Amino acid sequence: DAIHDNPRVHGILALHEGSVTAMAMGYTQASLAPAVMLVHLGAGLAQSLGQLINAWFGGLPVVVITFAGDTGSFADRINLDLDHSFGPTSISAPFTKASWTVIEPEGLPQAIHRALRTAVTPPAGPVHIAVYDRSLDDRPVTTDIIEGEIGNVRAGGPSEAEVDTIARVLQDAERPVLYIGDGVWKSGAGDQVAALAQYLGAPIAGDTRSVSMKHPLHCGSLDEAVAALDPDSIACIGAPQKGSGVPQDFRPFQGATGVVALGSAVEYTTCVPGVDLAVLADERQTTQRVLQALQNTTDPNSFAQRRAWVLEQSAALRAERGKAARGVKAGQSTVRPWRVAEYLDEALERLGGGLITTEQFSLPLSSLGGPDGAGNNVYLPPPGGSEGYGVGAPIGLKLAAPDRPVVGLVGDGSLYFADSGIWTSVHHKIPVLYVVPNNQAYGIVAGYYGQAAPAMSESGVYAGVALQGIDPVKIADGYGMEAMRVEEESGLQDAVDYGLKTVQDEGRPFLLDIRVPLGLPAGGRPATPYHLSTSTPLPSQLDSPRT
Repeated sequence: DAIHDNPRVHGILALHEGSVTAMAMGYTQASLAPAVMLVHLGAGLAQSLGQLINAWFGGLPVVVITFAGDTGSFADRINLDLDHSFGPTSISAPFTKASWTVIEPEGLPQAIHRALRTAVTPPAGPVHIAVYDRSLDDRPVTTDIIEGEIGNVRAGGPSEAEVDTIARVLQDAERPVLYIGDGVWKSGAGDQVAALAQYLGAPIAGDTRSVSMKHPLHCGSLDEAVAALDPDSIACIGAPQKGSGVPQDFRPFQGATGVVALGSAVEYTTCVPGVDLAVLADERQTTQRVLQALQNTTDPNSFAQRRAWVLEQSAALRAERGKAARGVKAGQSTVRPWRVAEYLDEALERLGGGLITTEQFSLPLSSLGGPDGAGNNVYLPPPGGSEGYGVGAPIGLKLAAPDRPVVGLVGDGSLYFADSGIWTSVHHKIPVLYVVPNNQAYGIVAGYYGQAAPAMSESGVYAGVALQGIDPVKIADGYGMEAMRVEEESGLQDAVDYGLKTVQDEGRPFLLDIRVPLGLPAGGRPATPYHLSTSTPLPSQLDSPRT
């Protein structure tokens, strides 16, 4: 009742717990403000786990509230709840930073306040509160509601000796690389990192949210930058080293003679191989102080030659990616993906810059940018690889940033995974522009098949990956959202402009279904699916001999 009667608290309704979690993640990605989500008993929690793993992987401050039944005092099996042998937070434990079980409803305000502070304290991450369902009965509960803001919790600053050591490593290096991760945007250090890179003439690699991939000094992934630039020093800033669980995960660091790791949480320093100095400190404070130390002790002209070389190398890498992107031929009734990426980016820049969530792999976003600067668009990659983020995330993002254009780039496979989220944007009149680069396939899976499945790659026939016969426009229409299909490049600009005008001027969500070339390896074609009505029937257990 207290929440219902509070005019400052608004509930956003979704039809699936995975969508709820994606929306909460999108909300936190605007500025790292915490989001609170509510799902039902153990079954609802289980439904949310596919996205909760993304929130955990991305270190996003989402507070999950669920309810739990008493499986010990009376019946030990309750519908929709966990087995009596497991606690109400047991299945969320691998995907949360902390969890609590609340028995007494009077303690709920304090538990929520504690959860919010825990979620935003570095390293940020999801927190789970399981509330026993006695709080849902008709017994009146009187408690103290906690007023006020949660506030920012920041790590401390580095010592003078640490600042001097980092500055010296970067100054003495011939080919330093700044390898950045999500700790940069979470601490608000993006501008400081860009300024440090500009002063030193140092390339940036890694995260594209913290410093835009369109920045002239951004050279792409760490692997790409290392292969092109052969760095002798790597400064890791808020970058937890992630990989594939193979020895090659550490290969980018093997050629560096100086490795520094700094970040606001221990996870940013523990998995960096060959580290010479690990600094547990706020990324923004540390980067700013290192820059000031260099400015006080060095001549900026001394880095001019390196700066010019790095700009040249970065431009060459971007041109190489662009050439590969432009090599994709337009098929019949399709639009080339690079055309979509470039025009959408330009259209949003004309509006002053937009926020773009991405869960798609058709559009070559890494080829965007150039010498003119990073622009104002912010691309938010999915925080993890569990599918289902792309529809809900832009809804939460728009709620957190109502004054900026928000676009959800969602692959067709990702759309079908969580299309019920469309209803939420219509129901609550949340003006998000969904852009669906529709390649009618699970393109990533098809690509792996092309590498690892000889029968498919040799025959060119790919099974289990084609998504033909599904119409995103009709799906959107069924949820009450206006949508448009684009099959010719001549109609692309008008369609994007119309979609942006709809969401910006009319305050309505809109969906663009843009048909791009089929997402199978070159020359590939879909296999004929099994049809029960025309194929040999599968063996039936009813016909099996009894033993």
